[in-house]
Amino acid sequence: MSFRIGNILRAAERYFSDRYGLDSIICWSRLWLLLPDGTKKDIQDSRIELNNAVRLFLWSLLFLVWTPLTWIAIPIALIAATFAYCWTIDATEVYASLIEATFDLHRHLLYQALRWEIPKDPNEERRVGKQLTNYL
Repeated sequence: MSFRIGNILRAAERYFSDRYGLDSIICWSRLWLLLPDGTKKDIQDSRIELNNAVRLFLWSLLFLVWTPLTWIAIPIALIAATFAYCWTIDATEVYASLIEATFDLHRHLLYQALRWEIPKDPNEERRVGKQLTNYL
């Protein structure tokens, strides 16, 4: 991906497929409905932080519009954008880690809700996970 943020999120998406055979795009919305409230709240809070960081980054770049009126807009915008970008990277890493942990700890809820047998072996889980993804 063009930005580190995209690479972090893409790595989290591939983690589920590589480890469990589950496609995150297809399985996430179903798993979300089954998660305990505390887990949902932690993920939502993390996503809000990520959104706020991205919002600050974009507003920092938009602040450059004032450059024709005053040169001081350039260093202010660049400092704010640098801070916001670092914040965005940190928030993305936390968000991706929470999503990965959610699949690690709660994927069995998806199997149970769909009345699929929970795989016992990691190799079998990748195969069954692919079948479950195809089913969904």
